[in-house]
Amino acid sequence: MKYIFVDLFCGAGGVTTGIEQATGPDGEKLAHVIACVNHDEEAIASHMANHPESLHFTEDIRTLDLSGIRKAVEVPRIMHPDAIVCLWASLECTNFSKAKGGLPKDADSRTLAEHLDRYVEAIEPEMIWIENVVEFQSWGPLDENGKPISKKNGTDFIRWVKHICSYGYNWDRRELNCADYGAYTSRIRLFMQFAKPHVHITWPKPTHSKKVEHTSLISNNLKPWKPVREVLDFNDEGESIFN
Repeated sequence: MKYIFVDLFCGAGGVTTGIEQATGPDGEKLAHVIACVNHDEEAIASHMANHPESLHFTEDIRTLDLSGIRKAVEVPRIMHPDAIVCLWASLECTNFSKAKGGLPKDADSRTLAEHLDRYVEAIEPEMIWIENVVEFQSWGPLDENGKPISKKNGTDFIRWVKHICSYGYNWDRRELNCADYGAYTSRIRLFMQFAKPHVHITWPKPTHSKKVEHTSLISNNLKPWKPVREVLDFNDEGESIFN
Protein backbone atom coordinates (compact mmCIF):
# COMPACT_ATOMS: atom_id res chain seq x y z
CA MET A 1 0.00 0.00 0.00
CA LYS A 2 1.49 3.35 -1.08
CA TYR A 3 -1.02 5.77 0.47
CA ILE A 4 -2.98 5.62 3.74
CA PHE A 5 -5.82 8.13 4.09
CA VAL A 6 -7.93 9.63 6.85
CA ASP A 7 -11.04 11.20 5.29
CA LEU A 8 -12.50 14.09 7.27
CA PHE A 9 -15.96 15.42 6.28
CA CYS A 10 -16.37 12.07 4.52
CA GLY A 11 -20.07 12.51 3.70
CA ALA A 12 -21.64 9.53 1.97
CA GLY A 13 -18.28 8.42 0.61
CA GLY A 14 -17.53 9.99 -2.78
CA VAL A 15 -13.95 10.95 -1.97
CA THR A 16 -13.28 7.61 -0.26
CA THR A 17 -14.58 5.76 -3.32
CA GLY A 18 -12.23 7.70 -5.58
CA ILE A 19 -9.25 7.06 -3.32
CA GLU A 20 -10.02 3.34 -3.09
CA GLN A 21 -10.23 3.11 -6.90
CA ALA A 22 -6.72 4.52 -7.39
CA THR A 23 -4.43 2.02 -9.12
CA GLY A 24 -0.87 1.99 -10.39
CA PRO A 25 0.46 1.28 -13.91
CA ASP A 26 0.17 -2.46 -13.34
CA GLY A 27 -3.31 -2.24 -11.86
CA GLU A 28 -2.13 -2.63 -8.28
CA LYS A 29 -4.17 -0.97 -5.54
CA LEU A 30 -2.42 2.18 -4.33
CA ALA A 31 -4.48 3.63 -1.50
CA HIS A 32 -6.75 2.76 1.37
CA VAL A 33 -8.95 4.96 3.58
CA ILE A 34 -8.51 3.63 7.11
CA ALA A 35 -10.67 6.13 8.99
CA CYS A 36 -13.56 8.50 8.20
CA VAL A 37 -15.19 11.29 10.19
CA ASN A 38 -18.57 12.98 9.76
CA HIS A 39 -21.09 14.38 12.22
CA ASP A 40 -24.13 13.23 10.23
CA GLU A 41 -25.44 9.78 11.17
CA GLU A 42 -27.16 9.15 7.83
CA ALA A 43 -24.02 10.09 5.90
CA ILE A 44 -21.93 7.75 8.03
CA ALA A 45 -24.49 4.94 7.60
CA SER A 46 -24.27 5.33 3.82
CA HIS A 47 -20.49 5.52 3.95
CA MET A 48 -20.29 2.43 6.12
CA ALA A 49 -22.50 0.48 3.70
CA ASN A 50 -20.16 1.35 0.83
CA HIS A 51 -16.89 1.05 2.77
CA PRO A 52 -17.34 -1.35 5.69
CA GLU A 53 -13.58 -1.94 5.90
CA SER A 54 -12.95 1.66 7.05
CA LEU A 55 -13.15 2.80 10.67
CA HIS A 56 -16.05 5.25 11.14
CA PHE A 57 -16.46 8.11 13.62
CA THR A 58 -19.84 9.86 13.89
CA GLU A 59 -18.59 13.04 15.49
CA ASP A 60 -17.89 16.72 14.92
CA ILE A 61 -14.23 17.08 13.88
CA ARG A 62 -13.87 19.82 16.49
CA THR A 63 -14.71 17.55 19.42
CA LEU A 64 -13.62 14.06 18.30
CA ASP A 65 -11.25 12.24 20.68
CA LEU A 66 -8.32 11.55 18.35
CA SER A 67 -6.91 8.58 20.24
CA GLY A 68 -8.89 6.18 18.01
CA ILE A 69 -7.61 7.72 14.78
CA ARG A 70 -4.08 7.82 16.16
CA LYS A 71 -4.22 4.08 16.87
CA ALA A 72 -5.81 3.41 13.48
CA VAL A 73 -2.84 5.03 11.75
CA GLU A 74 -0.18 3.30 13.85
CA VAL A 75 -0.95 -0.24 12.63
CA PRO A 76 -0.75 0.35 8.83
CA ARG A 77 2.32 2.50 9.38
CA ILE A 78 4.03 -0.54 10.87
CA MET A 79 2.71 -2.88 8.17
CA HIS A 80 3.58 -0.46 5.35
CA PRO A 81 6.59 1.58 6.59
CA ASP A 82 7.09 3.23 3.20
CA ALA A 83 3.46 4.32 2.85
CA ILE A 84 2.55 8.00 2.78
CA VAL A 85 -0.05 8.94 5.39
CA CYS A 86 -2.51 11.51 4.00
CA LEU A 87 -5.16 13.65 5.64
CA TRP A 88 -8.02 14.57 3.27
CA ALA A 89 -10.33 17.42 4.29
CA SER A 90 -13.24 18.47 2.08
CA LEU A 91 -13.97 21.44 4.30
CA GLU A 92 -17.45 22.84 4.79
CA CYS A 93 -18.02 25.25 1.92
CA THR A 94 -21.53 26.72 2.37
CA ASN A 95 -20.37 29.83 4.18
CA PHE A 96 -17.68 30.58 1.61
CA SER A 97 -19.55 29.73 -1.58
CA LYS A 98 -20.98 32.51 -3.73
CA ALA A 99 -24.01 30.22 -4.13
CA LYS A 100 -25.20 31.52 -0.77
CA GLY A 101 -25.53 34.94 -2.35
CA GLY A 102 -25.76 37.94 -0.05
CA LEU A 103 -27.04 36.02 2.97
CA PRO A 104 -25.06 36.42 6.22
CA LYS A 105 -22.17 33.99 6.67
CA ASP A 106 -21.78 31.71 9.69
CA ALA A 107 -18.50 32.79 11.28
CA ASP A 108 -18.16 29.58 13.29
CA SER A 109 -18.61 27.40 10.20
CA ARG A 110 -15.88 29.37 8.43
CA THR A 111 -13.35 28.42 11.11
CA LEU A 112 -13.50 24.62 10.68
CA ALA A 113 -10.13 24.70 8.94
CA GLU A 114 -8.64 26.01 12.18
CA HIS A 115 -9.21 22.59 13.78
CA LEU A 116 -7.05 20.67 11.33
CA ASP A 117 -3.94 21.25 13.42
CA ARG A 118 -5.31 18.77 16.01
CA TYR A 119 -5.18 16.05 13.37
CA VAL A 120 -1.81 17.19 12.03
CA GLU A 121 -0.33 16.89 15.51
CA ALA A 122 -2.09 13.58 16.25
CA ILE A 123 -1.19 11.56 13.13
CA GLU A 124 1.65 13.62 11.60
CA PRO A 125 0.60 13.06 7.98
CA GLU A 126 3.15 13.32 5.20
CA MET A 127 0.49 14.99 3.04
CA ILE A 128 -2.65 17.06 3.60
CA TRP A 129 -5.21 17.42 0.82
CA ILE A 130 -7.79 20.22 0.92
CA GLU A 131 -10.82 20.50 -1.38
CA ASN A 132 -13.22 23.42 -1.28
CA VAL A 133 -14.96 26.08 -3.35
CA VAL A 134 -12.57 28.59 -4.90
CA GLU A 135 -13.99 31.32 -2.63
CA PHE A 136 -12.22 29.65 0.29
CA GLN A 137 -9.19 31.68 -0.80
CA SER A 138 -11.07 34.87 0.14
CA TRP A 139 -11.51 33.73 3.76
CA GLY A 140 -11.35 36.79 5.96
CA PRO A 141 -13.14 38.45 8.89
CA LEU A 142 -16.86 39.28 8.89
CA ASP A 143 -18.54 42.49 10.01
CA GLU A 144 -21.27 42.69 12.66
CA ASN A 145 -23.88 41.74 10.03
CA GLY A 146 -22.11 38.55 9.00
CA LYS A 147 -20.85 40.05 5.74
CA PRO A 148 -17.22 39.71 4.56
CA ILE A 149 -15.07 42.81 5.04
CA SER A 150 -13.86 43.26 1.46
CA LYS A 151 -10.63 45.06 2.39
CA LYS A 152 -9.59 42.06 4.48
CA ASN A 153 -10.57 39.31 2.04
CA GLY A 154 -8.01 36.51 2.05
CA THR A 155 -6.20 37.56 5.22
CA ASP A 156 -7.42 34.60 7.28
CA PHE A 157 -6.67 32.25 4.40
CA ILE A 158 -3.06 33.45 4.15
CA ARG A 159 -2.62 33.26 7.93
CA TRP A 160 -4.02 29.71 7.98
CA VAL A 161 -1.76 28.53 5.14
CA LYS A 162 1.30 29.89 6.95
CA HIS A 163 0.18 28.13 10.14
CA ILE A 164 -0.15 24.74 8.40
CA CYS A 165 3.20 25.25 6.69
CA SER A 166 4.77 25.90 10.09
CA TYR A 167 4.42 22.15 10.75
CA GLY A 168 7.06 21.58 8.08
CA TYR A 169 5.03 21.44 4.87
CA ASN A 170 5.48 22.85 1.40
CA TRP A 171 2.25 23.69 -0.40
CA ASP A 172 0.63 24.33 -3.75
CA ARG A 173 -2.89 24.91 -5.05
CA ARG A 174 -4.89 24.53 -8.25
CA GLU A 175 -8.40 25.38 -9.39
CA LEU A 176 -9.47 22.28 -11.30
CA ASN A 177 -12.54 21.67 -13.43
CA CYS A 178 -13.64 18.05 -13.00
CA ALA A 179 -15.04 18.02 -16.55
CA ASP A 180 -11.42 18.22 -17.71
CA TYR A 181 -10.88 14.83 -16.10
CA GLY A 182 -13.86 12.96 -17.53
CA ALA A 183 -16.65 13.85 -15.10
CA TYR A 184 -20.18 14.65 -16.29
CA THR A 185 -20.21 18.08 -14.65
CA SER A 186 -18.17 21.26 -15.14
CA ARG A 187 -17.81 21.98 -11.44
CA ILE A 188 -14.67 23.97 -10.55
CA ARG A 189 -13.06 23.39 -7.17
CA LEU A 190 -9.99 24.52 -5.29
CA PHE A 191 -7.51 21.76 -4.45
CA MET A 192 -4.58 22.28 -2.12
CA GLN A 193 -1.68 20.00 -1.24
CA PHE A 194 0.57 20.34 1.78
CA ALA A 195 3.53 17.95 1.64
CA LYS A 196 6.58 17.20 3.74
CA PRO A 197 9.86 18.08 1.96
CA HIS A 198 10.57 14.46 0.96
CA VAL A 199 7.15 14.13 -0.75
CA HIS A 200 6.83 15.51 -4.28
CA ILE A 201 3.68 17.51 -5.11
CA THR A 202 2.20 16.58 -8.48
CA TRP A 203 -1.02 17.47 -10.30
CA PRO A 204 -3.04 15.40 -12.78
CA LYS A 205 -2.96 16.21 -16.47
CA PRO A 206 -6.33 16.94 -18.10
CA THR A 207 -7.80 14.17 -20.19
CA HIS A 208 -10.72 16.16 -21.63
CA SER A 209 -11.34 19.68 -22.93
CA LYS A 210 -14.39 21.84 -23.63
CA LYS A 211 -13.12 22.70 -27.11
CA VAL A 212 -10.90 20.12 -28.73
CA GLU A 213 -9.27 21.14 -31.98
CA HIS A 214 -8.26 18.34 -34.30
CA THR A 215 -4.55 19.09 -33.90
CA SER A 216 -4.64 19.14 -30.10
CA LEU A 217 -6.76 16.00 -30.07
CA ILE A 218 -3.92 14.23 -31.85
CA SER A 219 -0.99 15.84 -30.02
CA ASN A 220 -2.42 15.91 -26.47
CA ASN A 221 -4.83 12.99 -26.77
CA LEU A 222 -7.59 15.15 -25.26
CA LYS A 223 -11.20 14.09 -25.54
CA PRO A 224 -14.26 16.38 -25.65
CA TRP A 225 -16.15 17.00 -22.43
CA LYS A 226 -18.64 14.23 -21.69
CA PRO A 227 -22.28 15.26 -22.27
CA VAL A 228 -24.50 14.43 -19.30
CA ARG A 229 -27.14 12.96 -21.63
CA GLU A 230 -24.95 9.86 -21.78
CA VAL A 231 -25.92 8.97 -18.22
CA LEU A 232 -29.53 10.24 -18.18
CA ASP A 233 -32.49 7.92 -18.64
CA PHE A 234 -35.06 10.17 -20.28
CA ASN A 235 -37.67 7.42 -20.00
CA ASP A 236 -37.51 7.60 -16.21
CA GLU A 237 -39.39 10.73 -15.15
CA GLY A 238 -38.97 9.96 -11.44
CA GLU A 239 -41.42 11.12 -8.77
CA SER A 240 -42.36 14.65 -7.81
CA ILE A 241 -41.05 15.83 -4.43
CA PHE A 242 -44.42 17.55 -3.90
CA ASN A 243 -46.47 14.37 -3.59
